[in-house]
Amino acid sequence: MTHSTMTELQNEVTRLRRRIGELEQQQQIRIDGAAETLTAGPISLQHKDIDQERARLTALPCAVFECDLSGRILFANPEFASLHGMEPAELVETFYAELIDAEEERVVFYQLLGQLASGSMASHTHNTVHGHRDGHSIPVQVQWGVQRDASGGVTGLLAVATERSPSETERDRAIDLAGQYFKLVREMILVIDAEQNISLINPHGCRLLEAEESEIVGKNWFDHFLPESIGEEIRTLFDQLMQGEEKPVEFFENDIQTATGRIKRVAWHNSILRDESEQIIGTLSVGIDITERLEEQQALRESRQIFHQISENIKEMLWVSSADFSKVYYLSPTYEDIWGRTCQSAYDDPSLWVEGIHPEDRENVLADLERKASGDYSHPEFPQFRVIHTDGSLRWVQASSFPVYNEQNQVTRITGVVEDITQRKLAEKAILETNEALEERVRQRTAELVHKSTQLKALFQALPDLVLVMNHGGDIVNFNSRRRKDLFSQSDLSSGRKIWDLLPEEMVDQFAESVQQVYETRQMRTIDFPLPSHRQNRWYRARVLPYLNEEVLLIIENISEQKVAEIDLKQTHERLSEAQRLAHIGSWEWNVLDDSLWWSDEVFRIFGLKSSSFRPTYPGFLETIHPDDRALVERVVAQTLEHDLPYSIEHRIIRPNGEVCYVHEQGALKRNSAGKIVSMHGTVQDITDRQEAARKTREYRDILAHASRLAVMGELTAGISHELNQPLTAIANYSSAIKSRIEQGHDVSDLVQRIEMLSLRSGSIVRRLKSMAEKREQELIRFNILDSIHSTLQLIEYELHQKKIKVQVVSDSRMTIVHADRVQIEQVLSNLFLNAMDAMAETPLPRILTITVSPAADSMIQVTVSDTGTGVPDHFVGQLFTPFASNKQGGLGIGLSLSRSLVEASGGKISYRQKSVTGATFDVLIPTHQMSDQTKQAFRGKILSKENGK
Repeated sequence: MTHSTMTELQNEVTRLRRRIGELEQQQQIRIDGAAETLTAGPISLQHKDIDQERARLTALPCAVFECDLSGRILFANPEFASLHGMEPAELVETFYAELIDAEEERVVFYQLLGQLASGSMASHTHNTVHGHRDGHSIPVQVQWGVQRDASGGVTGLLAVATERSPSETERDRAIDLAGQYFKLVREMILVIDAEQNISLINPHGCRLLEAEESEIVGKNWFDHFLPESIGEEIRTLFDQLMQGEEKPVEFFENDIQTATGRIKRVAWHNSILRDESEQIIGTLSVGIDITERLEEQQALRESRQIFHQISENIKEMLWVSSADFSKVYYLSPTYEDIWGRTCQSAYDDPSLWVEGIHPEDRENVLADLERKASGDYSHPEFPQFRVIHTDGSLRWVQASSFPVYNEQNQVTRITGVVEDITQRKLAEKAILETNEALEERVRQRTAELVHKSTQLKALFQALPDLVLVMNHGGDIVNFNSRRRKDLFSQSDLSSGRKIWDLLPEEMVDQFAESVQQVYETRQMRTIDFPLPSHRQNRWYRARVLPYLNEEVLLIIENISEQKVAEIDLKQTHERLSEAQRLAHIGSWEWNVLDDSLWWSDEVFRIFGLKSSSFRPTYPGFLETIHPDDRALVERVVAQTLEHDLPYSIEHRIIRPNGEVCYVHEQGALKRNSAGKIVSMHGTVQDITDRQEAARKTREYRDILAHASRLAVMGELTAGISHELNQPLTAIANYSSAIKSRIEQGHDVSDLVQRIEMLSLRSGSIVRRLKSMAEKREQELIRFNILDSIHSTLQLIEYELHQKKIKVQVVSDSRMTIVHADRVQIEQVLSNLFLNAMDAMAETPLPRILTITVSPAADSMIQVTVSDTGTGVPDHFVGQLFTPFASNKQGGLGIGLSLSRSLVEASGGKISYRQKSVTGATFDVLIPTHQMSDQTKQAFRGKILSKENGK
């Protein structure tokens, strides 16, 4: 390589290294800035080959030395020491600034040191003057370069010092420095010629590619050192660079493939090489291995996320502070629960948490803090102390701390845990008080126990289980006699006999082994075994327990019922598993990035499709939805994607055979670590049977309502007959009068008008009777509730008159329009009016039926029906709306139950209030506008909450 080419190479490498350092620092800032610093200190990595590097630097013919980030010399080779008339050992641990002659140049050096240590500058060359041991000055040129670990952090400084002499040319110095730099640089320097072959590579590049220089130079870069997946794409870009069609990308990353086949991630900076005629002859690239850094960054992000999840979801408080406790780096949210102060306040003023400690405990805590701050970590736990919460309450806490060390075994952080032990302290206090009471009771009971020892012996004999005391050899020492006939005959069981002689032959070994284990381990052993009895097995459980030193207890109990229960439980479990399979709940997941959709087997079954012939996609899924419900599903999915809100809806689907089914579908979003939506997942349940049951319920309710209305009409026969007979009789009388007047030549227009009015009244009664007699489905409409009240009262006007009941209709609001089924609401009103009449039938006068209409909360109209009757017995209030429960003689008990069902079907509510004196009061809430099923459900839940609160 010519001098001019080497000089250009040196300049280009220096510029590229500086630029990579700047871009790398920017990239590191973006990565580190995206997450909160939670670790106890920075992560640094030691160079594994530091000894080999220093041995190589020692043999170099140029002056080389290495410093830490404070400027202290860690290593100096003989050439550098000789330049100053010293030995290498004399320079180690001294500061480089002491070698500089002029004070002002030392200031400049410290400014340069700050830029290099921060990573804002990757390399720098400057001229200065050093002092020789004998006192003369040495003009030198020092070329600085930063050392980085695998994560990109600056760990140290490496410098090459060259003595400047008047006879030395700038070209010679450039050549020398470039050669030294080319060998010492810790990045890969690579030159690729126009034919795509490697023409130059430095030693670090050989180590990165895991091959010798002779095995690399001359080989095609794209064929040998790039993965096949990206080789052709980058080769095309290279050819375009060689043709001058493209400019080199300033900074990028890609994978390379080493000679051993390993894949590594490298960050590149490229530039174009030209000859004297400005023809492009190749590229010069500087690459940094960032494989381990990327892995460590990912591990660090995962560690931070795990730390967040743990610290924010445990009851204990986690904290991180400086080694001297002067600064708080992290407090988990539990701090705000215990101290009553914000975490930010402790970050701003670390002394605030100490001020929250009870004055009587503060001195002990501060003393322990001082001891730990001085380096005594022999006792990690602090003394238990009390915290005064900002609301004035006291909290007992237990705190502990643990030091965090760096690579130099220096404490950089203190981390710890604070546990709220208030409940434990209260429990301890209660236990102490209880113990004192127990000790007194023990003293009292000791005397009683002596007296009861005889009773215990009797109880031993009366135990329901067979209890045997045996020695190590299996000899029976003692036994109770209550249940011995269940297992052994009266003649077989006796003291001194061996248990092995009484057991079935197949059980002897198992019992002997268990007895031996109990003697050795002093732990209980259990044996379950069957014995035939009356053509069926009876199951027993034998428990072998340690007793005295040379004895064991053998307790045998009958567990036949338990075994039967276990068998029944197993069968129940199998039936439950089968029931879960029959629940028809399937799961699905939709990848919104590639629009792929995964269905479980149950989803295919629900939709009537086969996984072998149908590939699920979102458009394909929409095609299975009933056309009337498709827009709803699309709107709900779009809202979920836009607002990240889980959804739960019911809609119809159409199977391939044309069958319409109902499903309940739930869905929610999944995000990756960057917060980007990657998929949606959820479940689908076949609720066709439920919908069919609901339809039949509505149908049966309408049938029952129709039957109830017919029953009411039967009860009102006399009144209805009177209502119809009165106008018809009047019409007949008016007709006779008209005939008489016409014969006399008088005017009959007033009689005709009266007949017309009576006819309209009769027609109105007939129409109401017809609407009540018709069998119909529920029809929700808007109507005036006062009109319905008056119409219903008109049907029972005769009975009201007969029973001398006065009716009062009170309405102090203009809001009387409701949205419900008019016929069903009038049916409810008639039922309440008839019940009120029955309750007042035998009561003394006055008898008053009061109907009040008023506005209520949640856009409701309240109709209150009160009477002065006998009221509802206290014992029957809880059964008022229970089907087939009645306190009237001959009553069926379906009136109020049906009324509740009809009111709730329209979105309303009916309830009972006990009057303070006599009588009963019912409140009917009816909506003023149409309500969705979800709104009806929410209103019922609100009413239920109020009732439970009462």
